[in-house]
Amino acid sequence: TIYPPQSFFPAPSHQVTSHHMPFPSSKSTEWFLLTGQPGSGKTTAVKSLVSSLSATSTTLKFKGFYTEEVLSHGKRVGFDIASYPPGENGVLSRMGGLPSNFPKTGKYSVDVESFESIALSSLPSPGDFYNKEEKEAIVCVLDEIGRMELHSEKFKKRVQWLLKEGYKMVGAVTAPIYGHRVAFCDDITGSYGVVVRRLKKSDRDEVTEALKLEIM
Repeated sequence: TIYPPQSFFPAPSHQVTSHHMPFPSSKSTEWFLLTGQPGSGKTTAVKSLVSSLSATSTTLKFKGFYTEEVLSHGKRVGFDIASYPPGENGVLSRMGGLPSNFPKTGKYSVDVESFESIALSSLPSPGDFYNKEEKEAIVCVLDEIGRMELHSEKFKKRVQWLLKEGYKMVGAVTAPIYGHRVAFCDDITGSYGVVVRRLKKSDRDEVTEALKLEIM
């Protein structure tokens, strides 16, 4: 089996196969990723899982980030990035107001520099030094590995490094939209030690509660 007894995550029978080439991973890699269409509640589910795990463990340490909707007069105008534990916030994307040369995902312009300033500093890095016990206690929070975030080459390299180094992970990964797949995400979900669960808005709470029981 991939996972040792008393593993933090469920058994590998739920692993999703990739149509691409999996990335190098570690025997200790334990990643649990949620996927679903926009609006399915991935961020809400990840937050709920992290909250429950934090409440039931005194040893796990969560490090990472969430992305959050930015609304104006009830309409979505962009996304922000927020570190976890809370402390730093910044712009991820906006429908307007950012320089025209910024990369775009759909109708949103993406502020890669702002994203990197928070995302990269919130996650473990090659410059960190943890002993075995400290490293095993870290659970990365990554919401999400998505089309906007993947405009950052530095972020892509960090995700691959975390996978190879065997850090634990709770997070979300973008789903194919209208049949359009993201090769990087397929490579991640097909890698050794990565488990994926699909969400729909109609079953988000049910799936989240089932996962809490399964993980804990």
